[in-house]
Parts: sequence; C-alpha cells; structure tokens
Amino acid sequence: MGEVGIVYKILPENVELDVNDLSKRIEDEIKGICKVKGVQIKPIAFGLNAILMFISVKDESGASDKVEEKIKNVKGVGEIEVEEMSLL
Repeated sequence: MGEVGIVYKILPENVELDVNDLSKRIEDEIKGICKVKGVQIKPIAFGLNAILMFISVKDESGASDKVEEKIKNVKGVGEIEVEEMSLL
C-alpha cells in the first residue's frame, strides 16, 4: 500500500498564540497515525502566522480524515485546510 502526502495550512485561533508551541502540540497529537515530514511557519498578514505542515499517511480510506480530526481537536487551532495532496 502506498502513502499520501498532504500539506495542511493551519491557522491559530488568534494572533497572540505561539505558533511554534501550537505546531509542537499538533505533532504530539498526530504522531502514531501519520508521519510529519516538515513544518514551516508562514506569515499571512497583520501578525497572523500559518503553520504549513507536510505529513504522510497510508493510502487507505479515512486516514486523512483521522488526521484532520485530531488536528482540529488541538486547543488553539482555528482553521485547517488542505493545501496540497498527492500520492508519494
């Protein structure tokens, strides 16, 4: 079975949140169900930073949904969207 690479764009609930800390908490939450391949903090506007997180999951039904649900449940996550998705 192959793997799927996904780039998530994750926005914090507010600009005061430490995105580096939020990123680490997200990684802790999703370890075991996927592999984090890379993280980038990207300035958006007016002090707001987004977390771009590149992960890989097994190419099976519902795998990416589990990851998204785990990320959404981390305290401080405002919005999440898939930027890119492709087979690896």
